Amino acid sequence: SFLRAQAKGQPETPLASIALNLVPKTSAMSSFNIAVDPEFENIYNLVPKPAVNVTKPPMYRSKHNPLAPIPFSTITNRGPNIGKVKNDKDPANFLRASTPSKRNPLKPIVNKFNYPQPVALKAKVPSKSERPVLGLHTEKNFITANAVESILAVPKVIEPAGGPDYLRKQDFGKVPKYLDNVKKEIAAENEMIDAFVRKQMSEYEDAPEFCEQMEEEERAELIEKLKSKWDDVNKRYQVLCMHTLFEGHQKTKKEMYEEELNKIEADLEKLTVKGPVMVSRGD
Repeated sequence: SFLRAQAKGQPETPLASIALNLVPKTSAMSSFNIAVDPEFENIYNLVPKPAVNVTKPPMYRSKHNPLAPIPFSTITNRGPNIGKVKNDKDPANFLRASTPSKRNPLKPIVNKFNYPQPVALKAKVPSKSERPVLGLHTEKNFITANAVESILAVPKVIEPAGGPDYLRKQDFGKVPKYLDNVKKEIAAENEMIDAFVRKQMSEYEDAPEFCEQMEEEERAELIEKLKSKWDDVNKRYQVLCMHTLFEGHQKTKKEMYEEELNKIEADLEKLTVKGPVMVSRGD
């Protein structure tokens, strides 16, 4: 290699690098990343390398015509395009105001609405020069005519609507069974009430021997005194209720007033009932 380099007129290569190229690479040398220059001889160059067949992809060709004019472009022979190429228009011939245009194909067709039947128009209002016909009289007796029409009218025949005919049922015109049961229950309740009343009356049959009827004057006097007593106790109770805390004797007094008011109300309820008031005899 040294002689070949001299014959080719290349600069002299150091012997150290030639020796390094002749030494096979090991794993220890590869760990130090020792670079080998491919221009110099190397024992690894003697190993035949596999041929790699590189398949090139087909050349890209656009599906559009490259010679067609560019739509929406300002670079044309006769000036800028307006719209697509197929719809190319002259810029001088644009749509102006009050100019009829072609129908939009995307817009739905709407037919003019027509009434299915012509609507009868009302009569016009008569003018002030028109005058109604006067002096017309009729000899028709509307009362007699209405009576004759009502007498001679044929009654309407009501046809069944397809439902059941209740007039032909087996139990038509009979009392339902559940009403018989209701009547029996009402009769049993009345008998029970009558028995209870008879029992109560039998207990008070001897009442006149032990009780006597209170006179109305005495009854009214008692009611008046009980009402005045209730007012007095209630007044003291209302004064006591103004306190927010009930402790000790105040709580006891409050309970005492409530109990007394309840007793007076019970006595008033007994004296104000309808009917005579019976009072037991003292003897």
